[in-house]
Amino acid sequence: MNHSCLYLPSTPLNMLVSVALAVHQRQSMPETHSALWLIDQANTRANPYYESLLAWEDAPFDSVQILPGLVKNGVGRGKLAERRQNFLQIDQWLSQFQAQNGLPHVVATGSDRRVEFQYVMHRITQQAARPQGWYLDDGLYSYAGRPHHWFKDGVNALLKKLVYGFWWQEPQTVGASDWIDQAWLFRPKAAVKPLQQKTTQALSEDLFLAPPVQTFCGALMEKHGVDQASMQTVQTLVLIPHPNNQKKIRGYAQQVQALVKRLVDAGEQVAVKYHPRQAGQDALGLMSDANVMVLPSNLAFEMLLPALPENARIIGDVGTALLTAKWLRPDLTSYALLNEEDAFSRQFIPLMQTMGVKTVGAIQDL
Repeated sequence: MNHSCLYLPSTPLNMLVSVALAVHQRQSMPETHSALWLIDQANTRANPYYESLLAWEDAPFDSVQILPGLVKNGVGRGKLAERRQNFLQIDQWLSQFQAQNGLPHVVATGSDRRVEFQYVMHRITQQAARPQGWYLDDGLYSYAGRPHHWFKDGVNALLKKLVYGFWWQEPQTVGASDWIDQAWLFRPKAAVKPLQQKTTQALSEDLFLAPPVQTFCGALMEKHGVDQASMQTVQTLVLIPHPNNQKKIRGYAQQVQALVKRLVDAGEQVAVKYHPRQAGQDALGLMSDANVMVLPSNLAFEMLLPALPENARIIGDVGTALLTAKWLRPDLTSYALLNEEDAFSRQFIPLMQTMGVKTVGAIQDL
């Protein structure tokens, strides 16, 4: 591995993979210098992940920074102004990194569609030999791919080249651009073909069992008020889907309420985690029994995994969460509620089954 690495995560899973790789690098090559810049963040003033990284005394990073992604819609003036400001900040941080360690030999990201990543690669290439680009597995679309629309994507690519520069590339799927040399994947052989054409590296679950990584997850749980001792008693964790997906299942609220009641009546300790987009602390009224714990919706699911007891059961739907559970905690049993009548859900059934996630068509089947 190289001696200087810059990690550019934008999601909690990106960040966890960055932490695990940086810890491994430091243990195997103590002379390694790493920095982490949390990019595209809607919350920069009180970001719990950023704050936890800063407070981490044994962090594997020489420096930690954060960049905003507050303007989300369109390519309007506000978004362009924000990104130009981010480019200026990137130039400043790169200069600081270079003064201390030389320019990074590796730049790692969970999405090469992020303009910040491509800009960093472009700027370093202008000043030195091109660094290696690493794609860090970000879950579902590494294996299901991303719908590609030649006209829409082509127009988008041209606009971005005109606005940002001709260094911009529009990959057909995440991780497929020419900026990426290596793909770090949980299941390399199951990845979409464009990723398999890169040099692939396997992300072993052992990377995430390293004590510093477990400590970091524990700190995040504590920051969000999660009692790890109580988590050790959980027998079933129910992941509530995005509100839009709930609407696709007729009577979803009543069905999940009945499921939780059935589990509690059977003597189980149940935890519930709502989707971050769900309004309110307990929108479906599932915490009516003392044996039901509602977990913080704004804490990423993968950060909770170390605290779950062996052989706990997880119930979810379409998304990366159940895949993450199989990759990081293969001892846990996962069930995906996938409605075969819904075309979007139906297309993911083979993938979930291939990954070892059990699929059910109705809540009553659980």
